[in-house]
Amino acid sequence: MRRRIEFLFVAIFVSMFGLASCAGVEEQVQEQVEQEVQGVQEQAEEAVQGGRTQIEEEIEEGRTKAEEAVEEAVEGQ
Repeated sequence: MRRRIEFLFVAIFVSMFGLASCAGVEEQVQEQVEQEVQGVQEQAEEAVQGGRTQIEEEIEEGRTKAEEAVEEAVEGQ
């Protein structure tokens, strides 16, 4: 009988320890996923900002060319 109680105690302890270990692993995995998601979001934001900057530069270049063309047309008259 004592052996049986010891065995049950050990089984309960191992089960509880296993659950605690799983919870710790789950937290680690969740933290890692959150870090990776944050990294991807930052990369996406950088890519969007880079694209926005490039578009703004192209617009400014087009505006400058248009202004130069208008000035040339006015001077040519």
